[in-house]
Amino acid sequence: MSFEIEERARRFPTAVESALVTRHAAALAGLAGRRVLDLDEPAARLLLASAIDSMAAIETEAGHPVEDFDAVVSVAQLVRFPDLAAALVAIDRLLTPTGRLIAIEPVARPGTLRMVAVTPFALARSTRGFHLGRDLPAAVRTTSLVIDDIERFEIRSVLPTLRHFVAIDARRVEHRQETP
Repeated sequence: MSFEIEERARRFPTAVESALVTRHAAALAGLAGRRVLDLDEPAARLLLASAIDSMAAIETEAGHPVEDFDAVVSVAQLVRFPDLAAALVAIDRLLTPTGRLIAIEPVARPGTLRMVAVTPFALARSTRGFHLGRDLPAAVRTTSLVIDDIERFEIRSVLPTLRHFVAIDARRVEHRQETP
């Protein structure tokens, strides 16, 4: 596989991990009985990495994805993927026509001064190798996913790079051409 993802254990500060575990459980509770690709599971991350690696190979002859998931859940797991746009395009293609993406990810606050202030913290042992501070809502908007709900929140953390989070609930929208 040529697409490399960070697979080492995530060791965020205890307060951050605790808040993420709570939010993960809440996200999964609303999806009972549906086919869910939970990126907390290493096998799910490998499936997504494989889909990124071989976008053409995941389709059948009829043009439908081999794996159809009703939902993809990522709670601070997209930080493992170096190319967020490619990961979101693959997620979009793995979802059923009415599928949902539920993602909770750390984000950076805008501003040059803010970026300069938090850059040294990006090298902390607990965050090294992870891709933090990306604009998840903007990246989602480049796919056929439409954001239905967005929440910005903070978690108390000694690491500024792990204080600001965004939670999104997006759904896949099929674009149909109108016939005259």
